[in-house]
Amino acid sequence: MPAQPTGLAADRALLAELMAIDTTSNGPCNPALDVVASRVEAAGCAVHRLPGAGEGRDNLIAIAGPVGGDGGLTLSGHIDCVPPGEGWNSDPFTLLEKGDRWYGRGSCDMKGFVALAVNLLVQARDLDRPLALVLTSDEELGSIGAGRLVAGQDSLPPLPHACVVGEPTSLRVVRLHKGHLKFTIRVTGATGHTGTPVSGVNAIEGLRRVLGAIDAERARLEDVRSAESGAFARVPHPVLAPVRMRAGSAWNVIPDEAAVDCGLRVLPDQSAADMLEQIRGAVGAALEGWPLGWSIEPFNDNPPMCTPRGADIDVACRALVGQDQDIGVSYCSDGGHLGQLGMACVLFGPGDIAVAHRPDEYVPIDDMKRARELMCRLIAARCGGGG
Repeated sequence: MPAQPTGLAADRALLAELMAIDTTSNGPCNPALDVVASRVEAAGCAVHRLPGAGEGRDNLIAIAGPVGGDGGLTLSGHIDCVPPGEGWNSDPFTLLEKGDRWYGRGSCDMKGFVALAVNLLVQARDLDRPLALVLTSDEELGSIGAGRLVAGQDSLPPLPHACVVGEPTSLRVVRLHKGHLKFTIRVTGATGHTGTPVSGVNAIEGLRRVLGAIDAERARLEDVRSAESGAFARVPHPVLAPVRMRAGSAWNVIPDEAAVDCGLRVLPDQSAADMLEQIRGAVGAALEGWPLGWSIEPFNDNPPMCTPRGADIDVACRALVGQDQDIGVSYCSDGGHLGQLGMACVLFGPGDIAVAHRPDEYVPIDDMKRARELMCRLIAARCGGGG
């Protein structure tokens, strides 16, 4: 029987296996989680399968070493990916090694780190403190799987509070990210024939007022700063953006409803609920005198991640790479929800977020090699043991 690959070769082999399984968000992820569960169970890890966002889309927790107690480390990732889309120069579900890169959907975001984390659990020996792995489904839809963990936290096993979320950061330490509240503003009109405008109330006219209010609020928020704005060099303020509109059913029918979907990205030390109330007030003022109803309907609240500078995991990961700079990012992760479980999280993983979600996604092989070295050092420091 041929020897099993180890180290970087094992990470490549598992990444190829996971990449070959289509885990597009909103579709089944369990076949990939089955592969993971089989490996970590065979290594003697405690494994917990937990309900996620829907059928076939579980969450998985695996723990190597003693369960409970102080210290230890949690590694976190998501198993789902965005759809491959068009424009690839290779099969997105087949790992292609070309030059110094591994190409394929999920190589960077984030099956590369998942493969590494699984292998680290499998290879761990005689740990003094727990090493845990948290894998979620449907992160790309708004960290829905991680939200289910928060909702069912009473059924979770004890997890180490220090957590590395292996999102692609080019191995820089990120302790902050913005939240993302998605909501719909809906304006009600009354249907009628367009040939006789007075026969109805055109909801689009109301939506025009709403869009004006949104634009004014967007401009106002560009001047808002918080104590953590300094970590967000490119966009140091909250962001409000209309992203999609719907209205009307036919050329000759007055629309009786018009809606706009919006995204609100707040800084980590701000309240999305408070800002939404301010937006509600602005929309209400714009629609004063509107003869029919309107509503604001939150869809998904992906909370910000705000780990204090000086948290153990922040200090430890910065020390590994000699980083003093505070870095905040405007995209979201599972770290916001995991923070609600009492975890101190940093984003710290191989690959560049700039190539995620694009054709010909890739992770540099040197990043994967370096990530393995750094995670081994971190595990040794926080969990003890050997292997």
